[in-house]
Amino acid sequence: MLRRFNAMVAKVVEFGLWLGFTALILTVGLQVLARTILKIPLIWTPDLAQLLFSWLIFVGAAIALRRNAHYNVDMLPPSWTRLDAPLALVGFLVAAGVIYLLTVNGTVLAQLRMSGTIQSLGISRGWIFASIPVSGVLMALFSIEALVEMLKGMAGK
Repeated sequence: MLRRFNAMVAKVVEFGLWLGFTALILTVGLQVLARTILKIPLIWTPDLAQLLFSWLIFVGAAIALRRNAHYNVDMLPPSWTRLDAPLALVGFLVAAGVIYLLTVNGTVLAQLRMSGTIQSLGISRGWIFASIPVSGVLMALFSIEALVEMLKGMAGK
């Protein structure tokens, strides 16, 4: 059930990322066009690009976690299979620490920044930083799914 729920969440998030990336490309393209050809500055385009980039990076990292697409470094010979489960557990604990930092400290940071305003967009500066705890929550969901699968695999051995 968790796998199906996460798959649905991931599909919605991936669609949002697709829309965000399209908006980022259009925003930066418009900025370049306005600056170089039309010779007019658009003061809102860098701020919108920064907002979109922040969301794409943090939320995209959560999707990459679910897809197991982050970089892995193999430091031990493949024949040392007895260490696979303990190292996977250590990896999960480290990920849990990062998720905790993103969620808790990201929430504090976003709340602190909510009082500031992005003048060119007329929105709170906290929206840039809100991507951090959202990413942490998504990573927590996806990590719980991965942990359940890992424990199932260990129980089957």
